[in-house]
Amino acid sequence: MVRFLPLGNGRLLVNFDRDMNLIDFYYSESQGENHGGRPFRFGVSVNNAFYWANSALVKNVDYVDHTMIGKWDFDLKGVGFRVENFVDIYDDIYVRKITASNNSGEAVDLKYYFHQNFYIYGNDIGDTAVFMPDLNGILHYKGARYFFASVCDASDRGIDQFAIGVKEFMGMEGSWKDAEDINLSGNPVAMGSVDSTMRYTAKIPAGAKLEIFYYIQCGTSLEKITSTSQGINFEKIKRYELRTSNYWRLWGSKQRIGLDDRLTSLYIRSLLIVRSHMGENGGIVASSDSETIKANRDGYYYVWPRDAAISAYALIRANHSGPARKFLDFSRSLISPDGYYSHKYTMGGNLASSWLPRIIQGNSVLPIQEDETSLMVWAIWKHYVKNNDIEYLSHFYEPIIKKCANFIVSFLGEDGLPKPSFDLWEERFGIHTFTVATSYSALSAAAKCARTFGDEDIALEYERVIDRMRRVYEEKFYSNEAGIYARSIIDGKPDFTPDSSIMSLFLFNMKDAGDPRIVSSMSTIMKRLWVEGVGGLARYENDIYQRVKKDGGIPGNPWIITTLWASEYFMLRGDLESALKMINWVVDHKQDSGILPEQVNPYDGSALSVSPLVWSHAQFIITILDYEKALMDSRSQSSIQVLQND
Repeated sequence: MVRFLPLGNGRLLVNFDRDMNLIDFYYSESQGENHGGRPFRFGVSVNNAFYWANSALVKNVDYVDHTMIGKWDFDLKGVGFRVENFVDIYDDIYVRKITASNNSGEAVDLKYYFHQNFYIYGNDIGDTAVFMPDLNGILHYKGARYFFASVCDASDRGIDQFAIGVKEFMGMEGSWKDAEDINLSGNPVAMGSVDSTMRYTAKIPAGAKLEIFYYIQCGTSLEKITSTSQGINFEKIKRYELRTSNYWRLWGSKQRIGLDDRLTSLYIRSLLIVRSHMGENGGIVASSDSETIKANRDGYYYVWPRDAAISAYALIRANHSGPARKFLDFSRSLISPDGYYSHKYTMGGNLASSWLPRIIQGNSVLPIQEDETSLMVWAIWKHYVKNNDIEYLSHFYEPIIKKCANFIVSFLGEDGLPKPSFDLWEERFGIHTFTVATSYSALSAAAKCARTFGDEDIALEYERVIDRMRRVYEEKFYSNEAGIYARSIIDGKPDFTPDSSIMSLFLFNMKDAGDPRIVSSMSTIMKRLWVEGVGGLARYENDIYQRVKKDGGIPGNPWIITTLWASEYFMLRGDLESALKMINWVVDHKQDSGILPEQVNPYDGSALSVSPLVWSHAQFIITILDYEKALMDSRSQSSIQVLQND
């Protein structure tokens, strides 16, 4: 299911579902624990007519003025509601501001219902919810996680009713059902699988407005959370709102781009989404969408070195090298003693769950995707190129860059190509074009880095390796008959299935986009992977992942990143019109709030798989900046041509 409006500060990250229910509630020092995963409902009663918020009711879901403040609107019986949400940039508090405008022509009795549905530490075993009379709110807690929820208005009035109950156990649905008859039971405590609901009541005169704040304060001990919550009032939350809005407005405008509002808007949203998925310690997760957990009991809330390195590069390109450095610093502790990065990691930096085996056909193998190791070297070098920070680079040269480069060299077969590992799509074990291209790029970067520090012999060795790698790759991977590069060689046999990953050859500078073999390969890719009707580029021919139905006329679901890769190709060929068409396709398939999914339904264009996918947003940032530069270069060249003609 698509997630909307991710909001975070590095320790606290929240998401909303299609009905604008709070759904994911990540909170820890590293932003690594989801204490939600089920909807926190929001109800409204107007003159005792009760409604739960839902997708049919809400409208205008969006971020506010290029900030990480999410909003939506709805109307009920002549009353207009604006709901704005944010996570404070400094304190670990989620806030919802609700502004009601009474346009009905008469006084209105208004009641709000706020439902808390925590699964602390990801489960519903042993939780406690208790009403706190001194604070006029409800505390949920377990272990070292405490969440205090309450409401305040400009008169510092709070909730007037509450209910705490058992949920999803012995036939009990939860306290939220109690709200539907307008009044709440007042049960003050429950333990086990519990939820809670609070009510706020007010009377709004005709033509008047009412503004209130609902909030959830997070903490790691009873003493800390009670002390913090005692100091919260309406004016303090207003200050939270102002400082958070100002911070993100400044952050998102650090590098202005000279493109139209439509592209600029999604560019800034993409920056915010990448940043919201970064923990305080620097880890960048692939997605905060927890819906996949319900299908296979695992999700995307992990740090893949590949996705994270590309995301860090996007931040570097956008002049946000500070956050990128946090990730690069985080990565220092992840590298193995042998110099490679594993499949994926938790936000705390531990080895994460994996489906990569350690034995294949009786032979022991490394459970890695070698491109992830290569991309870490590539990202570190890109940071240096952008910032010229030799002191920072020196901290990575010996322990990361040389260590990884030496692993890449040691992990070569007798023919000079990388030994078999798993591909970037995490489906095949073999020697892959994407792995070769990223290994080439990493060793090129390592050679430049070695030469920067005066290690000429090491630089020459890396260059000798990549020269041979490029030569052997051309001999073994290209088919004159098929006119395309193989995506992989598996068990000695080349696989010429058209695959978008072949574009890595020019994306990572191993090949020129104008090379006849690249042009031929791209002609095949665009013909056989373009999805007719809805548009967009599939990953590869006959891709069955997340397929809606069997259909021989559809090569696979179109992906955001693959379509953006095609845009990069057209840019490199000087075809900016086609490049923009690819970019516009991506913009056309974002969610209303600017969220980009992993892939798109090939029949109706709706989002499929996880959403947001951080890699999609990172690639959009990179592609937009490349397009802006290509456009400026084209205009500059045109101006020079005009002057020469004059």
